[in-house]
Amino acid sequence: MPSSPIVPAQLTLRAARYVIFAGLLAPTVANAGPWTLKQGKTYNKPAVNYFIGESLFGTQQDGFERFEDLNFTFYNETGITDDLSFILSVPIKEITRTDRNAAGVVAARRTSGVGDIDLGLRYNLSKGPVVVAVQGLVKLPYAYNANNPLPLGNGQEDFEGRVQLGRSLGKAGYVVVEAGYRFRLGAPADEFRYLLEYGVDLDKSTYVRTKLDGLLSIRNDTPQVALNGNPTLPLAFDLAKLELTAGRKLSNKVAVEFTVTPNVYGDNTLTGTNFQLALVLQL
Repeated sequence: MPSSPIVPAQLTLRAARYVIFAGLLAPTVANAGPWTLKQGKTYNKPAVNYFIGESLFGTQQDGFERFEDLNFTFYNETGITDDLSFILSVPIKEITRTDRNAAGVVAARRTSGVGDIDLGLRYNLSKGPVVVAVQGLVKLPYAYNANNPLPLGNGQEDFEGRVQLGRSLGKAGYVVVEAGYRFRLGAPADEFRYLLEYGVDLDKSTYVRTKLDGLLSIRNDTPQVALNGNPTLPLAFDLAKLELTAGRKLSNKVAVEFTVTPNVYGDNTLTGTNFQLALVLQL
């Protein structure tokens, strides 16, 4: 019999541990798109995520049954000046891969710890009517063992530059367009990154947004390098995700969000869906 996926009760109990830990950490996050924060202001988003994928776009892996990623991620933006914001993202992850061998025996491997840490800066170039910003980001893979048979990351540093455009539509919401290039050290292929976003307030307390968040591999990888057991970490892949979010403002500084993000297109990577429950704090 194949092993069963995490059932909702199990997921709730395991996620609760991360939520409690998040409450103990309780620092603070920032605006999406090209908008920067006022000096000294922060935008904080502690979030619990659960991703599950049971097949791959493109070539399948023999014996692969399921991949799960349960994580708590803390995202923060802080206004250094009115035009410059600092960005931080730290994930605490537990990933599980389940496989079936030739004899039909199902076994699971699991790894937990801190994943890739992102640090970045966003600088505002124009405040409107079209808001323009540039953003730089570095991915730091130093908190985990990249030689683990099921690693939390590929152990390579990434450097990304991005141009961000945004425009308010008044009561009709806002739109954001972004394009960037991610330079990846070592064997993994560089990537072209893109994002399209639309959000709107439904009333004084409820808002929704959607994002098409994608990447296209430049295909300049080193194919002779051996792959690890994490199916989300091929050397070169394409991926597009559709994010659907509903949020409720509890005050002018606090909101809760629920997000569903299916992988809608890809090549050489996992299908699957991510579910997120987040608290947003603007201080």
